[in-house]
Amino acid sequence: MINGGETLQKRDDDQVVWGRHEVAEALQAGHPVQRVYFSREASGEHIDKIKELAQKRGVRFDFIEVGKLGKLAGTRAHQDVVARLSPVRLASLEDVLAGLEDECTIVALDQVRHLRNVGMIARSAAAAGAAALLFSSRGGHPLNDEVVKASSGAIFHLPVIQTTHIGRDLEKMQQAGFWIYGLAAAGGEDLFQVDWPKRRVLVAGNESKGLRPAVQKATDALVRIPMAPEVESLNVAVAMSVALFAARGPGVS
Repeated sequence: MINGGETLQKRDDDQVVWGRHEVAEALQAGHPVQRVYFSREASGEHIDKIKELAQKRGVRFDFIEVGKLGKLAGTRAHQDVVARLSPVRLASLEDVLAGLEDECTIVALDQVRHLRNVGMIARSAAAAGAAALLFSSRGGHPLNDEVVKASSGAIFHLPVIQTTHIGRDLEKMQQAGFWIYGLAAAGGEDLFQVDWPKRRVLVAGNESKGLRPAVQKATDALVRIPMAPEVESLNVAVAMSVALFAARGPGVS
């Protein structure tokens, strides 16, 4: 118990994020942070930065025993800081499309199952200046602690849309002037030779099965990463990172 009886137990409607970079990203992005907890031994430049960000945002922070901090984080690798957050609100495709610039990239994931891959793709998408991430799922919230950690907090800077019918949403994006490109292990055009349109969607499929036939049919074209013949394919997160920066082009800010 701390501060007049507040428990450190995670609430059902809370999300817990741990790690110096991840907590700082949540604060910088303006995400609703309920409280930040530091270990009593926490010190250094990164900790001071998080304190400053919390103060600017009006977020309360406390110092607690390192054992209690580890229990809240669920790990000892918390880097002396844990934040309790409000659940991340998912964006709607309609709202995202209404606010887009003329030139932009949207990332779409067709049943990518491993949450670490989702997080790494989110980080690459944010780094490449993507406008949004569309996530196909059969239930469950994609923005859990594991995704946040894998993205190093970059997920807080990226609108995320959850869909139960990716084919229908790809069609909506086509109607909004987007060209749909599916990432394929074989076949399709060399993505480094593509004359990319101003509006494009990059679609990646399941880690083992790739794009489902119906989703592949909904694309305007398939693209592939040229590789040495000894290597059959890349991890989906690596492949999407390569595609994002290829589509972005040189010198694009």
